[in-house]
Amino acid sequence: MSIYTALRAGVSGLSAQSSALAVISDNIANVNTTAYKRGVTDFSPLVNGQSRFTTYNAGGVVSQTRRLVDVQGSLEQSRSPIDLAIVGDGFFVVSRNPTQLAEGGDAMFTRSGSFEIDAQGNMVNAEGFFLHGWPVGLDGSVDASPSSLSSLRPVNITGVGGVAEPTENIAINGNLQANQAAYAAAPAYTTGALTAPGGIDQHFETTIEGFDSLGAARTMTVQFLKTGPNQWAFEVAARPASSVNTTTHPNGLLASGFMNFNADGTVASVTNQPVAPAAAVPFAPFTVDWVDSSGAANQTITLNLATGMSQFAIPNSVSSVTSDGVPPGDLVGLQLEGAGLLTAQFSNGRTRALYQLPIATFLAANNLESAEGGTYRVTLDSGAYSINPMNSGGAGRIEAGVLEASNVDLAQEFTTLITTQRAYSASARIITTSDQMLEELLSIKR
Repeated sequence: MSIYTALRAGVSGLSAQSSALAVISDNIANVNTTAYKRGVTDFSPLVNGQSRFTTYNAGGVVSQTRRLVDVQGSLEQSRSPIDLAIVGDGFFVVSRNPTQLAEGGDAMFTRSGSFEIDAQGNMVNAEGFFLHGWPVGLDGSVDASPSSLSSLRPVNITGVGGVAEPTENIAINGNLQANQAAYAAAPAYTTGALTAPGGIDQHFETTIEGFDSLGAARTMTVQFLKTGPNQWAFEVAARPASSVNTTTHPNGLLASGFMNFNADGTVASVTNQPVAPAAAVPFAPFTVDWVDSSGAANQTITLNLATGMSQFAIPNSVSSVTSDGVPPGDLVGLQLEGAGLLTAQFSNGRTRALYQLPIATFLAANNLESAEGGTYRVTLDSGAYSINPMNSGGAGRIEAGVLEASNVDLAQEFTTLITTQRAYSASARIITTSDQMLEELLSIKR
């Protein structure tokens, strides 16, 4: 009887609209959830077999729910430099525990990038999922695979510390006084006379500071003595002299040479001996043999006096001394650089890339299975994942200091809520009307 099929159609309508209401409720409740993807309900008619010679057989309706995973949410500024958002297609690779994925870790995918560092040094998002990335070698190399998760590691910063860098290059910018009287007293100048106790007094001295292989600060002096027209002797010495091997560095002397100037006050040559510039032996890098208890390694230093020095008729002066090398540093922060490189910042001003964050993409992201905490799982309908650095292989880019907001539109949800409520009421009216018709049918007997 058609009345009974009408009842079943009304019940199916109630069920379908109830499901739609649940989806709308979920969307509204998660309007402020980071990277939440709104669900939508699709309705399909249930068609029963019909015959032209019988009454109509109502089928009703069935509902199906899907998530708009591929719809980008707006970006909202964050105060944390490790809050991350993907602009474009793709997902972060995460897991429930900090186990390497190749060793039984459960790979999941998310766009929720509200990350922080936990007590064990792991990088986890607000939902408690552990971020995975490709480790970056000390030489900057990355072992990446677009089709395998085996090379990924949980992002962990435990034990990350700044490495001391020894000083290798020193440059002095300054002036040597042109009208300084040349040294002509006895004894005549010989190498080491400026640093030897009771030796010749220099005309000018400057102090420079560098760092050894262990990051300890080392003090050196550069002493200048005018020995002739447009010619200056110089000696580099360690201070105190006892910090170096006195056999190879008597009185702390590290290196010595001569500077020859042109008539216009510019440097003609920096040499190891007082000869004409045409026959000059260029001043070579020198090696320092540290012998104190620190255990620092021998250190080779290049001293540049050729590009920043001058000889003008003004007083001796040094405008600047530049040197490389840094002491050890502590980890003070993380930042995202370049092609998704998670980089450590140290208190000594140095940085080092730790991990490269990959982005996983799918051919049909809307068919991923939704899981807890805003994560997704691979399904047959979603297709296999492809893992690439950002901005390659169809992957979007990673922005730092921002979070992706929910893609729920409240205006649209409330509009849909009204139409769903009316559709539910209409389905209920089908049932009450069918009931009244059945009651009329039953009353015929009376």
